[in-house]
Amino acid sequence: MNKILLLIMFSLTIAELSADMDIHRTLPLITLSDDNGGHYNGETWDSSTLQGKTTMLMYVDPDEKNKGEIFKPTIEAFEKELDFRKFQILVIINLKATWKPTFMIKSLMKNKLTEYPKRIYILDNNSILIKKWRLTDNEYNTLVINRDSKVIYSHSGTWKEDEISQINTLIRSQVQ
Repeated sequence: MNKILLLIMFSLTIAELSADMDIHRTLPLITLSDDNGGHYNGETWDSSTLQGKTTMLMYVDPDEKNKGEIFKPTIEAFEKELDFRKFQILVIINLKATWKPTFMIKSLMKNKLTEYPKRIYILDNNSILIKKWRLTDNEYNTLVINRDSKVIYSHSGTWKEDEISQINTLIRSQVQ
């Protein structure tokens, strides 16, 4: 009985935190290539790569990246403990949202690729995902997407400690 009550409370809390985006909707397919962006190395990125794995997606305005710092230890724990055949971490940089030059951001990303090789880094040069996926512009957005490409969690802005614990539980339950 206690487990059922906890599950209900957890589900209500997640729904409350995720109210800013339509939960359980499938994201429209997007391709980023050429002038619109893509993988850090210049290859085309297609959102169909979200299918078949649970994905933690961070869509970040480079000027707001510090809003995710509190979540860094949890993400690093995911990289050590979760099965990346079933899970992926995708970091998409919204280049149009920043005043910083692209060459500077790419230089910083090169270091991140070495430091965090399990993360996939994508560039969105023209804020395409903001429009198509209805994300919050000029912000730090986090989505959890299930194996069926449906959004099961959405968050924009600064993380709070209790939210970190909730998303940690949610992701781990999805990857089991």
